[in-house]
Parts: sequence; C-alpha cells; structure tokens
Amino acid sequence: MNTLSGARKSAADIHRSISKVVRKVLEREDIDPAVDLFDQGATSMAFIRIVAQANEMYDITIDAAALEEASIDSLAKQVRAQTNGGLLKGKDER
Repeated sequence: MNTLSGARKSAADIHRSISKVVRKVLEREDIDPAVDLFDQGATSMAFIRIVAQANEMYDITIDAAALEEASIDSLAKQVRAQTNGGLLKGKDER
C-alpha cells in the first residue's frame, strides 16, 4: 500500500498530490483545480479511481457522492479534513 501514514502534509502538499493523481488518471495536464472534473472530461469511473487512489494514499475513506463538487479543490479540502488538517495517522493510531 502506498499510504502517507505517520507524516504531516501541508495543504499545498495535499493539493499537489491530488492534482498529480487527477492528471495521471485523466491523462491530461491542463486541469483547472477549481472546475468540476466532469466538466473537464472525467467519467464516473475515472472519478471513482481518483477518489480510490486518494483514499489509499492518505488511508482515509472519502465518499465520492458526499463531495460538494468533483473538483481537485473540493477533493483536497476533504482529504485535509479527514487527515486532521494534514496530520496523518497510521491505522493503529485511529
């Protein structure tokens, strides 16, 4: 598993890592982080893969349906909220 447990990540680090995942899954570099990913060509399956990778990377459980919108900004905000503001805990610390 490729988790980042036990580390502290800044908001910028989280945003950067989510952006990287999105660019890789969508195979595009020109993604606007504030715009809904579906408006930028993402499919439902691609978005599910993005959320699954974020969940695995940060050892969290984001429900894709619960997000305000399907944007990088919204996803990064949710990651930050679920990691206690960037403080990442290992599974045994939860």
